Amino acid sequence: MKIPAAVANIAEEMTGWRRYLHARPELGFEEVETARFVAERLRGFGIEVTEGVGRTGVVGTLTGRHGGGARSIGLRADMDALPMTEARALPHASRAAGRMHACGHDGHMATLLGAAAALARTRDFAGTVHFIFQPAEEGRGGALAMLEDGLFDRFPCDEIYAYHNSERPFGQVVIYDDVVAAAADRFTITVHGRGGHAATPHLAIDPLPIAARILLAIEALPGRVTNVSSPAVVTIGALHAGEAFNTIPDKATMSGTVRCFSEAVRRELQGAIRKIAESEAEAYGARAAIEHETLFAATVNSAEHARFVEQAARDVVAGDAIVRNPAPELGSEDFSFMLQRRPGCYFLIGQGDAEHQAICHDVNYDFNDAILPIGAAIFVRLVERRLAPGT
Repeated sequence: MKIPAAVANIAEEMTGWRRYLHARPELGFEEVETARFVAERLRGFGIEVTEGVGRTGVVGTLTGRHGGGARSIGLRADMDALPMTEARALPHASRAAGRMHACGHDGHMATLLGAAAALARTRDFAGTVHFIFQPAEEGRGGALAMLEDGLFDRFPCDEIYAYHNSERPFGQVVIYDDVVAAAADRFTITVHGRGGHAATPHLAIDPLPIAARILLAIEALPGRVTNVSSPAVVTIGALHAGEAFNTIPDKATMSGTVRCFSEAVRRELQGAIRKIAESEAEAYGARAAIEHETLFAATVNSAEHARFVEQAARDVVAGDAIVRNPAPELGSEDFSFMLQRRPGCYFLIGQGDAEHQAICHDVNYDFNDAILPIGAAIFVRLVERRLAPGT
């Protein structure tokens, strides 16, 4: 690997930042201390800082020593943790009950801080870089909150970039020309029946078996109403009904997610879910109420900007460590909304090794600090290449 000296010299410091943030996780739009820490570091590098963007977001702005130029780049990291309880007794384990950095956002922040520190030290570019620290990525709408707060009007970006850690082998850089990650909807179905005594079910309308039929039918939809060449998945994650073992409840509520890569498939699945829920409920004298909410758009790269990432990555890692266009994953990412407004690229860096086998959103997960210099170096080379004097 070829890590620039400006990055290599702060590798231990990046690890310290990452572990400090890991021990102090905050949920979406609650990242008060996280934002303070980020803003203090950026100011310490001599970078102009704007706080409170999209509620708890932070943006650092840096101009190169070769002049402001006409071009600008956005580099983004997410800040929020998950409502989970960490299982491993790591020295830097979460100090907040029921909260955990289980998706690597602590590492993404430390990576971007490292890139900011290195670029502030060298300033070997012409133009402007905006370091975007985004709140509430985990389904609470942080990207949209920043956009609605005028992100790209206040901090103009000609192109934007972000990365995510991956369970792929350590040091792999995975780059897509098009779709990277899936769109995701959250839906809730409430079956309204009629409660009663468990001894007289004929006098009630039991919503639980109706809900069970709906659950099995809608989870089987992908591949039945959609083309198998366009992957999709429907998953029920929660089902709640009743309080007593000998009582038939009035209602049963289930919630889940639809994930797919195509807007047409999304609409098709939404319609099929509604039809199944309403028809199953009606068949047994009940009523189904359905709510849909779009959490994430599909994350779609620009092929041109994916090529720019590949060029930067080749300055850092060996060519055989770069993986191009594998099958996209059904995870989702709200950087997708920023990519709808500006062209750019969202790429992955593999962190898998003997000590880092747990995948994201696992209570045993921990970010691999060894990939911090890789990510920071790729960001640095991206800026230096894209904002090279005279380009």
